[in-house]
Amino acid sequence: MHPDHASRTLTALTGIAACTLAAPCWGAGPWLAETGGADVGMAGAGRAALALDAAALASNPAAIGGLSGTMVTAAAMPFELDFEFRGSAATPATATNQEGVKLIPAFYAAWRDDRFTYGIGAYSYLGLSFDVGDQWAGRRVIEQAGLATFNIAPTVAWQATDRLVVGASLAAQLAEPEARVAIANDAMFYGPPVGLPDGQLELSGQSWGLGGQLGLTYAPTDSLRFGLAWTAPVDHSVPFDVTAQGLHPVLAKLLPTDDAARLELTVPQQVLLGVAHQAGNGTTAAFGLSWQDWSRFGNAQLKLPGSSSPMIPGGLQDTWGVAVGLRRAFSDGWVGSAGASYESGPATDAGLPAYFPVAEQWKFAAGAERVISDSLRLRAALSVTVQADAEVMQLSHPLPLPGRPALTGAYEDTRVYLLVLAADFMP
Repeated sequence: MHPDHASRTLTALTGIAACTLAAPCWGAGPWLAETGGADVGMAGAGRAALALDAAALASNPAAIGGLSGTMVTAAAMPFELDFEFRGSAATPATATNQEGVKLIPAFYAAWRDDRFTYGIGAYSYLGLSFDVGDQWAGRRVIEQAGLATFNIAPTVAWQATDRLVVGASLAAQLAEPEARVAIANDAMFYGPPVGLPDGQLELSGQSWGLGGQLGLTYAPTDSLRFGLAWTAPVDHSVPFDVTAQGLHPVLAKLLPTDDAARLELTVPQQVLLGVAHQAGNGTTAAFGLSWQDWSRFGNAQLKLPGSSSPMIPGGLQDTWGVAVGLRRAFSDGWVGSAGASYESGPATDAGLPAYFPVAEQWKFAAGAERVISDSLRLRAALSVTVQADAEVMQLSHPLPLPGRPALTGAYEDTRVYLLVLAADFMP
């Protein structure tokens, strides 16, 4: 492709991606960070080393140096989160997620010019989101909670030698937390009117932060490739808009004004190591290791005028993961893939708050691809995440509101079903 044409293509894709993703649809299931790339069909195995499509830049900016030319990748990822919350004997309460199917889109483009490869991506980095409704016994603790992120990340990779590629990216990251809780109106000291039903309080806000990645790939032989990538932490300070409905007049006067409440958090840094080996029969075996700095995320604070409260009183611990996968190309243009991965849990012995239902996870995935022409490849993959019980110990609340009970129990039978539908264009 002519350089001017490639530049215009990347610029146009950036605008399309930003406009399309500037809608509240980036939310994801617990700990969900799928890129929409071909590695999803292998449960993310080897994603730091593989260069299968333009989505590789989201895992390792150096990986796009392995692409042979210009490539544009577009993906749509519908997913559904299922769980059941079961309260302990002290706090009997049950709930299920009522959000239904949601959609995550992603767009990537990469263009190679001699030893340099330039790329850009617009994608969700990670997310958590659920809605248990306003009819369950724990509604004064939480009804809905979510954290969505969205990255716009220009990327460059340089082929330093025939075997070594190094890469870097800068990411403008948008973080959008939100929460909804029921508010007790029956405190006697409020005075009349009395007997009011619960009101409702919603918090939502946005913050932009600067992040980035550094990475390299090294191929000691034509059939073996290693990849290593580091994703920088991103600090956010999110001013909250406060929306209330049906509150007692006395309580309504006590609420903080917009921007008076602020959430301070750090999106975790990550290190990925990937290995990919291609056999002579068209089979690629992949292996991956990961580490995520969830302990820093566990220091998140809700700040109000004159006070600061931890969002996760017991803190979090760092996590690690491992993934293995296979990919097999067939002579008729079809490619099949499968994989499995494990992620350790971030919870400490102190348990988790009700709005962070995350525990160790097993993921099982399979995918299929079809080469339609020299310029088009279609892909589909299914990923199923099975999560262990997430133990909840909510004894205090960062937002000081009346009538908020303690809540103990566990999120059980948690599953995340994710389908990837993607197309790779090679103009």
